[in-house]
Amino acid sequence: MKILSFASILSLQSPNLVKDFANDELLVISPLDDPKLSNAKFIKCEIGSLAFVLALACKDSIGGKFFDELDDGFLSGESNVDSEEIEEICGFLTDCQKCIIAPENLVGKNEKQIKAMLNLLSSEFDFELIDLDGNKIELNGEFSELDDLDNFDGAIIFTHDKNNDFRGGEYFMAAAKIKNEQNCDIKTKFGSLNATFELDNNIKGTVAFLGGENLKYGFETFKKQ
Repeated sequence: MKILSFASILSLQSPNLVKDFANDELLVISPLDDPKLSNAKFIKCEIGSLAFVLALACKDSIGGKFFDELDDGFLSGESNVDSEEIEEICGFLTDCQKCIIAPENLVGKNEKQIKAMLNLLSSEFDFELIDLDGNKIELNGEFSELDDLDNFDGAIIFTHDKNNDFRGGEYFMAAAKIKNEQNCDIKTKFGSLNATFELDNNIKGTVAFLGGENLKYGFETFKKQ
């Protein structure tokens, strides 16, 4: 079975789905690496750029006035997903059975457009949209002009509620100007919390993982209080 995933890091967010689909073919479109998914092919995109990737896929595979008027070069450049990768996504969709949608894909900028395009693609290619629990979901959205992406330069945190760890690699540590085992008061969209940074050399790039019981899935700029 072919499974398309838009979860940022599936092995953290839904270990049960990883187990369920261990023998299936996964195509993952995410800003993050997920080395625990040994059966997955990854297409890396910029943070928050899912709407642009979906628009390119819809334009390439379905077309229509809304998509035909979009600027391919701009969408590709902003999302960092090139034409060959879009062709790969569209080819995968022709035999896809399920598509994993995570909460962070459905909030913030371009939310209604993302929902509309996911509905369109699932109808066109006859695959199910499922959540991180594996349940089938239905989405209501509408097509409208796409908003520009937010700026995610510098040190970024991916927030979640799976544990209380604060982990990142050397590039994050340099961008955030913190040291290994440094205790930090951190300001997030969901409130402030205190955490001790742990260097994890397996994590690449300038994104770190911040866990806490009151946090929700999402990306934001790292801010110390």
